[in-house]
Amino acid sequence: MSNLAFKVLNRNVKENQNRLRKSGQVPGIIYGEFLEKTIPVKMSSEELGTMLRKNNSGSIIEISLDERKINCVVKEVQKNERHEIIHVDFQYIKPNEVIKIRIPVKFIGQDILESKRLTLETHSLYIDLQGDVEKIPEFIELDASNMQLDDKVFIEDIVIPKDIAILSDPKTLLAVVSSQYFN
Repeated sequence: MSNLAFKVLNRNVKENQNRLRKSGQVPGIIYGEFLEKTIPVKMSSEELGTMLRKNNSGSIIEISLDERKINCVVKEVQKNERHEIIHVDFQYIKPNEVIKIRIPVKFIGQDILESKRLTLETHSLYIDLQGDVEKIPEFIELDASNMQLDDKVFIEDIVIPKDIAILSDPKTLLAVVSSQYFN
């Protein structure tokens, strides 16, 4: 979780969303099982882009809304055909809440493979998990540096924290090592 809270403002649902976007803001919504009702919000497009670049899809984001701070995760980012963000969904989470979330898989050590004229072909870069929000990692890091030709990594090969359930198919292929062919 980052040190600075991400600032959002209440949004009137009757506000013209296209006009809002033209003014440099992005509409969004905060929802969650433990909220009385959904909260329509708006935020700076520039600040949203910065926040998304600094966090993973599994990151807990502290949001500042009307002098109140709440913890959320980004559940969905909608983009138009020009890849501009047009809407964001945040899920409110309370401490020790059990949630379902998709987190990224990051591979390290690929430079070592390349020095052996091998390459890591990634097939799936996300894993769906369920568990206590405080125990779910923001991402899974896998070291590929000791892998050999034709080695494969499946979801079932990953060690995750105790009390966290993997919802993705354990037989899902994450990556395979192949050789680099040079002329």
